[in-house]
Amino acid sequence: MGIDDRDYMKERYRQRQGLEPGRGFWGFGKAARQARAEKARQAKAVPLGSASWVDAKSRAEFTRPWFETKNHGFDYQRSRAVGLKRHMLQKWVLLLSAISILFPMYREMKRGGWFPDMMDTVPFPRSGSVSVNKEVEPRSATSKMRVTAGPANAVVQLFDPGTDQHVISVYVRKEADVSIPVPPGTYRMRVIEGDKWHGPVKFFGSSTTYESVVRLMTFTPTHYSGIDLHRRVDGELQTRIKIGDPPPLR
Repeated sequence: MGIDDRDYMKERYRQRQGLEPGRGFWGFGKAARQARAEKARQAKAVPLGSASWVDAKSRAEFTRPWFETKNHGFDYQRSRAVGLKRHMLQKWVLLLSAISILFPMYREMKRGGWFPDMMDTVPFPRSGSVSVNKEVEPRSATSKMRVTAGPANAVVQLFDPGTDQHVISVYVRKEADVSIPVPPGTYRMRVIEGDKWHGPVKFFGSSTTYESVVRLMTFTPTHYSGIDLHRRVDGELQTRIKIGDPPPLR
């Protein structure tokens, strides 16, 4: 092959490769073509941070920058603090809601005798039996108190609101309904409930619940008061849980 034939072949190769005259690479190897294609691809690569993900059907799946500048200024910190407070408030609301449901359930199970009680038991007094302060004159009991027990045994007590002195206690068995004479006056009513009876000191042992009626109870010769110990949503007589054990009945 002469020089003219060689130049002719080079020019023909440049035309096939689509290269400018005099800028081609003399070589027909596959490796050389792949190297040039890789170099061209890298030259056209998009800078990091502005690329888009494209699937096999050429649908853009992600068009935002890969990395965004973080804002740690005042607005960012304020929104972060507000979000944290809202999150904590939601947790407290959920916690209080759970307590408002679970705690009454726990109290019902406690007074119903669901928890172990290994102490020795004695028979619970018959319904209508009373323990009276020795200073109370029996003939002064000209009013009445009615008690309707729920699914637990109960001891309903009246105390002087000024001196906190015990006046009278009535024993009522499960689901019983009794009325007893009491001295006229205004009293603080307290309720002790439970399952197994352990006497006037230990009361109902591990199943003992102790509550105080919020409003004072007034008894007159013509006006009687009472309490129904069946818990209802629409109940009108509010009670408050008392911390600690009830004082013994001597």
